[in-house]
Amino acid sequence: MAKATNKVVDINQAKKEPWEIEWERCKPWLEKAMKYQDTYTIDDIEDKIRNGIALLWPGKKSAMVTEIIPFPQMLSMNILVFAGNFKEFEEMFKHIETFARKSGVKRLYGGGRKGWIRRAKHLGIKQEVLLSKDL
Repeated sequence: MAKATNKVVDINQAKKEPWEIEWERCKPWLEKAMKYQDTYTIDDIEDKIRNGIALLWPGKKSAMVTEIIPFPQMLSMNILVFAGNFKEFEEMFKHIETFARKSGVKRLYGGGRKGWIRRAKHLGIKQEVLLSKDL
């Protein structure tokens, strides 16, 4: 005979995909990080994940979103946004590198504030220059 439980089940949560549940948990962190850029909205990022264009990498105290970019001579992976605990980023980065290599990616890209240059140097990340002009 089955035991009764008084655990409440949220029917709306039961209808969601696992990524959607993680997205809701991680979204506040990512929204904070997105204040430093103007190329995407949080809804744009969610649409990319929903449509399989981007991947959500959820952590316990942080999250990252990446997308694979095919160039004519190589595949690259762009880190669209990261937010949260930097130590956790370092651990996540190892898994992302492994995934990228297995996927045929030859280069990782990402942008961020200048403080990232110093903090991420030991991960093999180097600074490049991106030039732009608003029109």
